[in-house]
Amino acid sequence: MNLLKTVISTTLSVLGALWLLIELVRFFGGPDHADTIRSFWWVFLLVAIGLIAYQLWPRKRIEFLVSGRDIAIELVIGDIFKESGAVVIGSNTRFEINPAVIAPNSVQGLFTAKYCKDMKSVNQQINAQVRAFPTDFGATVTVHGTERTAYFCAIAEMNNAGVAQGTIENLREALGGLWSYLAESADKGTVNVPVLGSGYSRITASREELIREIVLSFLAALTESNFCDRMRIVIHPKDVKQYKIDIERVQKFIAHSCEYTTPAPAQTRLGTGEG
Repeated sequence: MNLLKTVISTTLSVLGALWLLIELVRFFGGPDHADTIRSFWWVFLLVAIGLIAYQLWPRKRIEFLVSGRDIAIELVIGDIFKESGAVVIGSNTRFEINPAVIAPNSVQGLFTAKYCKDMKSVNQQINAQVRAFPTDFGATVTVHGTERTAYFCAIAEMNNAGVAQGTIENLREALGGLWSYLAESADKGTVNVPVLGSGYSRITASREELIREIVLSFLAALTESNFCDRMRIVIHPKDVKQYKIDIERVQKFIAHSCEYTTPAPAQTRLGTGEG
């Protein structure tokens, strides 16, 4: 339906422009000049085809500004590790990082393989920040890898067989804990977020549903603090195709949420130099 609407509206707009130009030339220059313009109708057809292709071509990066705030949500189709900024990684309530347990193609597995050559150091960083295991959902730790920082957030439980399992309720609780942690402990800047819960957490929700949960939770958290300048949601291109994610529908949801799910201004604590 959107395809047909775009084709019809764009074609009519270009033909309308052609007709207007012909009439203007006829009025000011006479019918001979108008006929000359009319003979180039194929140029206008090519313009229409180009405009239609441009409008229908999937955009791999689009930014949405949160209404009334100097904060943006960005939607990117690509590789999260090719984006600048810290990365949020969905982990488990034990913060298990053993490569024998963690899938190598998971976001956590890819991060540790690429940026954490010394797994002992990663364990030391986690243990220095966590008092007891298992943690609550939403517990978050900072892991400094080689030239990359990640925030590991507990979004699922792990059983004795090393299998993670989470629910949508677990994810909602985890997101609240994640945003609170970022507000208190993270550097203000860009934070890259994958589609949390879509992989080995085994949450029974579509990727589009998970993206909606992330967006709404983020906007709700902004009522408390401007804890980052930009949240970048990164979807892997393979996921878009394999799980038939309707990117246009996701874009419309984010745009509507940023415009109308407007967070109240974060309160500044009196007596401090914070802004």
